[in-house]
Amino acid sequence: MFISKVTSGFRVNNYKNNYSFQRSGMLSPLKADTFSFSGKVQDKNKESRLKEKTIYIFLGPPASGKGTQAQKLAKKLNIAHISTGDLLREEVKNETKLGLEAREYMNNGKLVPTELFGRILVDRISQEDCQNGYILDGFPRTEEQAQMIDELNSKENAKIKVIQLVVDEDKLIERMTSRAKHQSREDDTVDKLKTRIDVYNGVKDTLVNYYGEKVVTIDANADIKAVQMQIDENIQDDLA
Repeated sequence: MFISKVTSGFRVNNYKNNYSFQRSGMLSPLKADTFSFSGKVQDKNKESRLKEKTIYIFLGPPASGKGTQAQKLAKKLNIAHISTGDLLREEVKNETKLGLEAREYMNNGKLVPTELFGRILVDRISQEDCQNGYILDGFPRTEEQAQMIDELNSKENAKIKVIQLVVDEDKLIERMTSRAKHQSREDDTVDKLKTRIDVYNGVKDTLVNYYGEKVVTIDANADIKAVQMQIDENIQDDLA
């Protein structure tokens, strides 16, 4: 299937027979090591189980800890963790057509257009490890992208919960500067980091208003374990 924009949202169409959405020459083949998964299968006697299929969306500025906390929650619930940032960086690394196009946006701290994400996301969420639910880390970032997710999941009627991580800007700068030194990421220069924070702040209220009561706010200024405890407390009602 592929996604085409209509008057008030998106339409999901059959993409398999549409050449423009074939991955050949545009994206590298889908491989297990391309994605961020939930980790090893836990002991079934200790594994937390969801009452119903649930999509967790992690919302927060860069360096708020979205990736770390998403991985921990995915392991706890034994569901897929889908990091769109990792997917795009993989495409950039492989210098695919999509990767080269996305690199210009990423290196300037700007949002990658929805249609670039859509080509990857449709395939990803159809895979087996997303049947019981999954976590989106770094997506959506606009109301348009949120509408796309709603349209993709309308038939399954999956529950959506948004976990918003809130961090003071001074602490974000401190964290990102440290990360840039250790990871040598091109998008982690101080100027670009501030641009990314400004971009996030520009869309944050729109997304929070869009999701309304589905949003759970977490104080992410605390250390990793304290943040994880807050998240665990807020998902108890989701567990069987």
